[in-house]
Amino acid sequence: MFMSRVRIFAALIAAASATPVAAAQDPEPAAEAEESAVDGAVAFAKALTADATVALTSEKSEAEQLTDFQAVLADGMALDVIGKFMIGEARKTMSDDQLARYDAVFPDYLTKLYAEQFQDIVGRPLEVLEAKELGARDMIVRTKFDREEGSPIMVDWRVRNLRSGERKAIDIIVQGVSIMLVKREEFSSFIATNGVDALLDRLEEEAA
Repeated sequence: MFMSRVRIFAALIAAASATPVAAAQDPEPAAEAEESAVDGAVAFAKALTADATVALTSEKSEAEQLTDFQAVLADGMALDVIGKFMIGEARKTMSDDQLARYDAVFPDYLTKLYAEQFQDIVGRPLEVLEAKELGARDMIVRTKFDREEGSPIMVDWRVRNLRSGERKAIDIIVQGVSIMLVKREEFSSFIATNGVDALLDRLEEEAA
């Protein structure tokens, strides 16, 4: 089953600075904008979780649930940003054909990985513990999912306001573990030992 429990997760790092002149001249609108951005990130995290729950708890077949869930993540996550980060420096040496294969398989690969991850939190109430700004475009939303047994599951959502104006998740960190960093290192090590084509074969197999 695709709903196996997987405890690996991801992180991307962004930083930017505020504009001092604008802040000095008009502090109140700046504070209001920050509050609005934080509220928007919180609403985004809640909506993404709710949509994922609908997809993974429907009466459809398991294969159809996975397809619906992948569509939710494809719409809610900046998969192009995440994909470039995971493949890292290897992207610079990849041929056009290899890049095309990677870009084609990565969305299915990553969303299937997250489908396995969401097994433990889907359908459970989300409690927002904290939300704050990280740089000019990112917000971090720290949440908790209570379980009937065992300690709560802690999930951090890193939400970015893209230059296109869209709001997308660039990281979902569960229990403090980053899939982005883990997979970036794993991809790099695998390529060094086996080559890019072998990695692409593996991703295509796991995404199928």
